[in-house]
Amino acid sequence: MAESLHKLVKKAKKGDREAFIALMEGQKLSMSRVALAILHNEEDAADAIGETVLTAFSQLCTLREARFFKTWLTRVLIGHCCDRLREQRRLVPLDALPEAPAPGADVDRAMDVRRSLGELSENDRLVLTLFYLDGLKIREIASLLGVKEGTVKTRLMRGRKRFKQVYLGKEGDCT
Repeated sequence: MAESLHKLVKKAKKGDREAFIALMEGQKLSMSRVALAILHNEEDAADAIGETVLTAFSQLCTLREARFFKTWLTRVLIGHCCDRLREQRRLVPLDALPEAPAPGADVDRAMDVRRSLGELSENDRLVLTLFYLDGLKIREIASLLGVKEGTVKTRLMRGRKRFKQVYLGKEGDCT
């Protein structure tokens, strides 16, 4: 799998559009998870992913080593997500009504997990998503986020504890 990824990256860097499309298709799920973990909104996540694909298409030539493609792409995506968050902070919401819970949220386990993740801090949610859903190693997450491995381990431990409390419906402070 890694071998074919390297070949696709090299082909895409040479201008092969089919190889680039295959690369993006292979990263679609991972990008969706990361964008949703940061933005909490499917439309904003889709916009950030679209911007990431455009940036990747125009800037792929700047990638030095093919083996770092996923890390590079995820960094680009996180940058676009952060840009979206900065834009949203400037906007004033029209209504202050709380969001209605998703239908069937108490029934469907996946919705419970998603809701529980949504209640975590951005750092905890992002680290848990990258580690458990995207399968990145602690070293890769540390490199991606620009923090020490110990910080990632601490965030994972804290995130797991908070997730468990939220998911099981326990109340109280996690600190």
